[in-house]
Amino acid sequence: MNKAKAIKLLFVAIFLSLAAGFSSLLLFSYQDYVHPKHVYGTWVEVGAPPYSTELLTLNAQGVFRNHRLIATSFEFDGKKIFVTTGQGTTIYQIAGTFNSPQLRRLEPNSPIQRFIKEGYESTVDMEGGGGAKQRRAALTEHFGNK
Repeated sequence: MNKAKAIKLLFVAIFLSLAAGFSSLLLFSYQDYVHPKHVYGTWVEVGAPPYSTELLTLNAQGVFRNHRLIATSFEFDGKKIFVTTGQGTTIYQIAGTFNSPQLRRLEPNSPIQRFIKEGYESTVDMEGGGGAKQRRAALTEHFGNK
């Protein structure tokens, strides 16, 4: 009888140890997943003319737009970034791929804004609006010939 109780107690202790280990692994993985270090860096606006391209910098000191501090902190839930300023809350969503990390502004939703992480600019068409350029060229050609 004593041996059976000892074996049961050993199995319960092993099970509880495994459960605690697995739970702590999940907790630490989630904390790493939502850590803002994953979005730290400078993000360059895509599709804007070169003279008015916006830079968005996220780091431990806060949020900078065009090298000017706009917020001293931001929240990151693993998928969305929430920046609260005196003008309200701006929400950005992680987009793109591992090889082309991008942000898409969700709120305010107009005008549409997309950003690419600095250093990955070669993975996207930075001018954007390829269709608009072709339409402009076609109109110029059409009205220029007459």
